Amino acid sequence: MTIKNIVIPLEVEYLQAAAKQRGVSRTRLVRAVMQKVVEDELVADILGDREVPAEPAPERYRRFRGRNI
Repeated sequence: MTIKNIVIPLEVEYLQAAAKQRGVSRTRLVRAVMQKVVEDELVADILGDREVPAEPAPERYRRFRGRNI
């Protein structure tokens, strides 16, 4: 399954240093980490039994919000 067009805020300085140390790009590093998490089924180990906090949906821009035509 391919997931596209997702924005994940990450700590850029840490990723840049880790990627530079390994000689890869930040994008390739994030892909490798996510692949490792999925392959080794590490989500439960990382998050434990805690629920994932829900984020409010971003407000979408509507040009004519108040108009009911």
